This record gives sequence, C-alpha cells and structure tokens, in this order.
Amino acid sequence: MPHDLRRHLLAQPLYATTALTGSPVAVEALSGTPFAALCLDMEHTTLHPAAVENLVRAADAGRKPVVVRVPDIGSDINRVLDAGAAGIVVPQVESAEQARAVVARARFAPVGRRGLGATRGADYGAGITPDFTARENDRVLLAVQIESVEAVAAADDILAVDGVDAVVIGPGDLSASLGTPMGSDAFWAAVDEVFAAAVRQGVAPGAFCFRDAELGGFVRRGARLLLVGSDIGWLVQGAAAQWAALQEAVAPIAEGVR
Repeated sequence: MPHDLRRHLLAQPLYATTALTGSPVAVEALSGTPFAALCLDMEHTTLHPAAVENLVRAADAGRKPVVVRVPDIGSDINRVLDAGAAGIVVPQVESAEQARAVVARARFAPVGRRGLGATRGADYGAGITPDFTARENDRVLLAVQIESVEAVAAADDILAVDGVDAVVIGPGDLSASLGTPMGSDAFWAAVDEVFAAAVRQGVAPGAFCFRDAELGGFVRRGARLLLVGSDIGWLVQGAAAQWAALQEAVAPIAEGVR
C-alpha cells in the first residue's frame, strides 16, 4: 500500500530521522523505530538513485515511508519518486520560479510534467491504473528547503506556489547566510519569518534539526515536519559516550599505576 505523507501531515505532525550512511542495515534497523518516516540524504552524501531504490526496499521491512532530500532541482526528483520514495525535500530554493520548477518535476499533469514509467513506484507498470497519476499527486509530499537570506525574503512567494506542501529550514546554511550562530536571536527571527509565511500560505512549517539545542525552539514555533538527528550522528555520539565510560572505568587503575 503506498504511503500517504501528505494526508499524515494534514492530520498530525510528521517526525522523521535522517539516514546519511547509505547502509541498508541502518535503514532497516531505523525502520523499526517510532519515527514516522526516514529521510535519505542525496545532497550531502554520495547516494545515487540506484542506491536510494535499495534503501527504500530496506525501509519497507518496517513499512516505513521514505523521504529523499535530492541534491538539486533536477532529474533525480523523478528518479527517486519512481524508486518508491513517498516524498522529497529540495534544497536551496530561493524563488517562486524555482518552486514552480520543483512542482513541475514532482507532480504529474495537469499539475506538473513528471514523466510516467513502468517503475518500482508504479509496481513495474501493474499499478498504472486510470487514476494512478491523480493518486500520486495527492499522496507524494513535496517540501522545499529555505536556507538563505534571499529565500527568507522571498518566503511568501515561494510558499504560495501551488503544489508545495511544506517548508524545511536548513539551519546550518541559514546560519551561515545570516552570518550568525544557530540559536541566536537573528537566527530565530528568520525562522519566525519563514514559519509565519508558511501559516499564511497554508504550508506546513518544518526543519532539519541535527542538534538538540534547537529542537525545542522549532517545536515551540509550531514545526509540523521535523527531521531529527541522523544515523551517523548517533554512531559518533554513541562511540564518544562509550569511550567516556571506558575512561571512567580505567581511571582508578591508571591512578593505581602512578
């Protein structure tokens, strides 16, 4: 049964986590966690569409929907949706024109111009019924990422584009563009501006959040799509915590040697 993340987001917040390692083992393991969806990141990894398709299969072990952050506004949008992704996040969207280009690639006619093929997302052709394209347009989640001063200024125009479901703050790049640290007053003022535009345009506000320090701020501001943490982050954090525990355990022995 295809996943319907658009309907989920209309009914309740969508809390997901991100897989950066490209490991099907990690994705399969995460598919058993309480997160409502998994995000695969093609922007900051070496993932390619063929790998995405196999990772979507791994997520199917736990019936977990997958959202893919594509690298740009290009042909990968169609490819990852053909592979069975339930939604996309598109980075570095800074104008209404770019948002319309995203919609054109992600939605079938008459909304957009996504190409139709006998792919995994269409049950290799068996799923292409007369209402297939309409159902796909209704269920596939489309989020654009705002992460620059220019995009914040154009937020209302970007989010007014028909077919955009959600906006995701890219906190690291937004912080760099603003020239201010994440969590600063200026940072949160920019987030407030984007979230207010989202409310005005009927779009779900959201964010990537790889640090716990900003999590409460996004939640308090009404984020409905939150992509929290990552597999590689937990791997590094877990190793650091285990190393600290080991140092604590061996400290008395080291003291005795002295």
